[in-house]
Amino acid sequence: MGYCSLPIHQEIKSDDMARKQRGIHYKLIKAMAIQLVLISGVTLLSVYGAGKVVEKVLIKEALDGEAEFYWNHYQNDPDFHLPRTLNLTGYMEDAVHSESVPEDIAQLPVGYQRLETREKRPLVHVSERYGKKLYLVFEEGQVARLALFFGITPLALVLLIIYLPAWISYLMAKRAVSPVIKLSRKMENVDGNDGFEIDFSDLEENADAEVTVLLDAFKQYAKKVSEYIEREKNFTRYASHELRTPLAVLKGSIAVLERQSLEPRQQAVVDRMRPMIQEMEDLLEALLLLSREQQPELPEQPILLNELVSQQLRQIQKLNQDKDIKVITDFQQKLERVVPERLFCICINNLISNAFNYTDKGKILVLINSDSIVIEDTGCGISEKALKRIHEPFFRVNRENSTVKGFGLGLSIVYRICEQLDWELSIESQPGEGTRVTLKF
Repeated sequence: MGYCSLPIHQEIKSDDMARKQRGIHYKLIKAMAIQLVLISGVTLLSVYGAGKVVEKVLIKEALDGEAEFYWNHYQNDPDFHLPRTLNLTGYMEDAVHSESVPEDIAQLPVGYQRLETREKRPLVHVSERYGKKLYLVFEEGQVARLALFFGITPLALVLLIIYLPAWISYLMAKRAVSPVIKLSRKMENVDGNDGFEIDFSDLEENADAEVTVLLDAFKQYAKKVSEYIEREKNFTRYASHELRTPLAVLKGSIAVLERQSLEPRQQAVVDRMRPMIQEMEDLLEALLLLSREQQPELPEQPILLNELVSQQLRQIQKLNQDKDIKVITDFQQKLERVVPERLFCICINNLISNAFNYTDKGKILVLINSDSIVIEDTGCGISEKALKRIHEPFFRVNRENSTVKGFGLGLSIVYRICEQLDWELSIESQPGEGTRVTLKF
């Protein structure tokens, strides 16, 4: 049988839910760091680009000018001295008053290039006129050191001018958001069980307008929440008293009837009423317990769940004797768990009752293995769209056309119990084929 499934309660929770988000302080530091890194990167790239411009344009233009200057004078005076300075040395092939051209330089073609055969990698400008070649070797090391010095100094000054306002801006931003940070840290230590009366006097003294709005809004909401909690406590108290009274009257009436001689049909009615009253009483206790957000008391010893499932199944079978349903029990193992008995019975009762309510003819399987209870029926099934909402209070599939009585609270209560006790409930269903419910501990 193919089923579409929907997990109603999951034990495994993502670790990301427990991970705290980064605070405003962290984001301010991150934003400032990114800004400074980008500014520094752009500045360094600019200096590097300027250095390349000096190398590729200015030095090349200077060497072109030196070569042109020399050739102009050489045309008038072939004995004109080759340039020789601290950084510039000239060579010419077959020149009368020049040194012989070094071998590595003599191999260079006409043009502007870097001499890779030497450690300092000087720049060489080669030109040719009048059947002669002029080699101008420029040692840029000294110039590069000067350029580096005069480049680093302005760069450091520029970065200092940039960093200082950025740091001042960070301090001002931090001071502006510090009340919000203090408010968040104060709220981290708030325990709702201790009430919502929180002292904000330390924040209100120097609070900005926005923080004052936040504090006022929180005080109003805290007051409303306190009123709602008090109203709920009163309702729970009154409901507990008023609902127990009619149940006590019904139990007393049943006890009186049981002491009288009744006809078989009358005795059958009384026998059917007794477990229903007990079920109502257990359900009332469970609802009141869940509404108070208290952790249910657990027994000291594990409870054999097989017997409790059998009891609930027998009671529900008696109420559905007129249906042509075959019940199959497959208790593969004894399942013992430390669980609150009343809440467990409410869960199983609702799940088995749903299987009977929505199965007019067919079979119902109740299976127990080492860690779960499975209830499977061949009823009408549930559509995938409805399956996503069945745990919602007061939701019922085909409410208008359904012959099953109820308010749509059964599965909502089961879901709430499973959530509080950390059980896993999964429902798989296919319309027209049936439903499979698995309660896993």
